[in-house]
Amino acid sequence: MTKINPFTRTPGVAGVAFINMHYADEIIDNFESNLSSKFVYKIVGLRGSGKSVEYSKVINTLSKKQGWLVYTLSAAGDPVTTLIAKLSKESFIDSKVHSTSVSAGGSAEAGIGIVKGSSDLKISQTSVINTMYYSAEAELAEMIQKANDKGYKVLVGIDDIARTPEMVKFLSIWGAMLLDDKKRIYFVCTGLAKNIEDFTDAPNLTFFKRSEPIETGPLDRYDIALMYRNLLGVDNQEAVRLSKFTCGYAYAYQVLGSIYFDKRKDETWDDIVAKFDRIIFGDSYDLIWKSLTGAEQEFIRCVINSGTGKAADIKALMPHPKGYDSLRQRIRNKHLIDMAIFNFVVEIYKPPTSK
Repeated sequence: MTKINPFTRTPGVAGVAFINMHYADEIIDNFESNLSSKFVYKIVGLRGSGKSVEYSKVINTLSKKQGWLVYTLSAAGDPVTTLIAKLSKESFIDSKVHSTSVSAGGSAEAGIGIVKGSSDLKISQTSVINTMYYSAEAELAEMIQKANDKGYKVLVGIDDIARTPEMVKFLSIWGAMLLDDKKRIYFVCTGLAKNIEDFTDAPNLTFFKRSEPIETGPLDRYDIALMYRNLLGVDNQEAVRLSKFTCGYAYAYQVLGSIYFDKRKDETWDDIVAKFDRIIFGDSYDLIWKSLTGAEQEFIRCVINSGTGKAADIKALMPHPKGYDSLRQRIRNKHLIDMAIFNFVVEIYKPPTSK
């Protein structure tokens, strides 16, 4: 084993413990293909499900390829202004201080007030763009076109996107440029389901609402077991046990691997689980729980306390069982049902059954 822990808790970074989910491969293949008509992708999923890792793979892969200009923007900033600033640094983009000069030299004689005489005369006139007619949208479109004319495709990426007035403006402008078949522009973002849904009622964002969503699912347990065996030096039986414990949840895979790698000889499995709980609840589960409504939290309690996850057993515990279908769908839309974390919680924290 190496002395450096190969596992990481840094968002968007998987390191040598990376397990390929192939979502990024699909996006890259479509963006590179001249036959594809997919220019926008949303990577959606539960917190800690590996969205940022796949996003980073897309960004880093295309950044290294010839003919691509790749820009990452902050979800909290002003994407239009920032993108213009980044594009302006490219060598083929003219300075935004546009001016023209007209000059002439000659000899003239003039009488102005008390001044009289003859001398060489040089006339110079400078015309600067009137800021009254400046449009960020027009400036951005012109820059994108110049990039395309130089043979570049332009990709913009935003990790953990959220609705702000500036973001709505940017997506609206980007959507307008997408309609221009002369422009080769692409967009990829990640986001929690709720944050993506917040754009639903925003006007003029049809392209974003209907764009291709990729929903991250659980990691393959065989891949997890193989990585644990290789990186932790454990036997196959122990690797399988660890893999089952994670239930495929990407963040759980990294956290458990990191703890196990650094475990002391005198530490027991219970010690490892206790450390795991402190980290995973603080970094992930508590944040997920706080994002739920009171009714959704109560529904989750009923699911866990049912011990089976079956509809009849859940309804029997619900104060208002008629709301089962709507609550189940709401939880499903937030990737808490049929996802790794949901299965993990039910399996690990379900009440013991009586014999």
